Amino acid sequence: MKAMVRLSSKGQLTLPASVRAALGLRQGDRLEVSVDEMSGSITIAPVIDIEELSARVSGYAKSRPPVTDVDDYYQRNRGASEKP
Repeated sequence: MKAMVRLSSKGQLTLPASVRAALGLRQGDRLEVSVDEMSGSITIAPVIDIEELSARVSGYAKSRPPVTDVDDYYQRNRGASEKP
């Protein structure tokens, strides 16, 4: 999705409603702006708050059994990320 915005005299911009809806943004949400100086581009991304991050990590941890034997886990999963 692309959208055109205009920089105000105060250096502010407004994200169009379609962009806010696509990202699930609400008033008060925090955004992170990254600058790629090589390409002269910026990236704007929502900042995940600690509660949402905690929920994501907890959900991941609950969906997998705990690792109690690191050597066994390593042997069973060695090379798993290299498989197509």
